[in-house]
Amino acid sequence: MAWTRRRFLTRLPCFAAGLAAADALGVEPDWIEISHLDLSHLGAGKTIVHLTDLHYRGDRAEMEGWLRLAREQKPDYLFVTGDVIDRNPRRHLAPALEILSNAGVPVYGVIGNHDPVGTKAMAAFRQAAAATGGKWLYDESVDFGPFVLQGTADLRVMKPLNAKPHLLLCHYPAVGDKQRSKPYELILAGHSHGGQCRVPGFGAIFLPDGVGRYVQGLFETPVGKLFVSRGLGTTGLPIRFACRPEMTVIRV
Repeated sequence: MAWTRRRFLTRLPCFAAGLAAADALGVEPDWIEISHLDLSHLGAGKTIVHLTDLHYRGDRAEMEGWLRLAREQKPDYLFVTGDVIDRNPRRHLAPALEILSNAGVPVYGVIGNHDPVGTKAMAAFRQAAAATGGKWLYDESVDFGPFVLQGTADLRVMKPLNAKPHLLLCHYPAVGDKQRSKPYELILAGHSHGGQCRVPGFGAIFLPDGVGRYVQGLFETPVGKLFVSRGLGTTGLPIRFACRPEMTVIRV
């Protein structure tokens, strides 16, 4: 049957839907964007790679590939802002942390809402980070010299350790609405996935609690500059649309 203009136009929505589905399933979930932030005025002379929302579900090759890509950026540190696993900690936590413990770069991180809590889980996260020369932070601070890194397991804004510039790791972007007298130099967060699936002209279809108005990108907030990464993994359906996964390189 000949393809008339009328027939083409009637089939066009089906073609568009098919292309969108192919993109969401087979293209965007693996099409990582590497974004960049410049905090070189801090004078540390270091490079940080920010990873978030890995949502490990048993795909070892995928997670190892993300860490290889991170190492290719030649970082001095990896900062991880939660959701290392997606669910089922009995099955997935140990292998995910074993992969992370072999990152080859000091790892500093905080947990997210998908990560398990409790004494045993805390010890496992701490052991994995310590194996890299880093530390998993539970409302704690680490003095790096030119700056101080703080990490919180919830939406808590911590007291400054000293007068140096402070960076904060927090899974939840809504921490940006916590008022304080001394702003952070930078807050790194995830949780939103950027919406994971976005409708052009509309935005994110769904956002979890704890995101607020900070969906993706860099914001000026009452707490300081806040960068919300779209993260690397997915939750729910393993799809992304108009919302590529993201890894961020930060010069400090």
